[in-house]
Amino acid sequence: MRTHVVMVATATFCIGALSLAHHMPGSISTVKRSASGETIEIIHRLHTHDAELGIAASLGKRSTSLETLVDRAQLALYVEKRFHIAEYSDGKIGKKLALELIGAEMDGEFVLVYQEFTGDLPAELAIRDDILRDVFPGQVNHVNVATGGEVRSVTFSGDDEWQTLTLD
Repeated sequence: MRTHVVMVATATFCIGALSLAHHMPGSISTVKRSASGETIEIIHRLHTHDAELGIAASLGKRSTSLETLVDRAQLALYVEKRFHIAEYSDGKIGKKLALELIGAEMDGEFVLVYQEFTGDLPAELAIRDDILRDVFPGQVNHVNVATGGEVRSVTFSGDDEWQTLTLD
């Protein structure tokens, strides 16, 4: 009995360790009103290792380290080019919202990239999230939009381009 318990515990530990070591490439972006209520803030959360490999590949560099300000700035500029929110009406994607790049910072094993928008989100909007999808074919990006106490989500993978949401 004791041997069985030890084997189960060992197997559980090994599976857990493998799942942590070999995560799927992905990002989570959150779109919500700032605490002050004056702007919409967008926070992109990426695994540091994935972001470093992705930026290096995208820029044709051998390696990058997001511990440096220069490489974090390059990542932030990269994200700025690959994440968009636009107006959506009558089945058509309209004008892109002017998202302002704020910066990036390290947060443990993650890197956070910040953007903001001054104004309100349109009632119908389209989102495009191509972050690291040009580098990692298996990249899955998840976007949560929090408004009025509700959260609506879209997920991007494969050849996904624009996805739409209606906010009530």
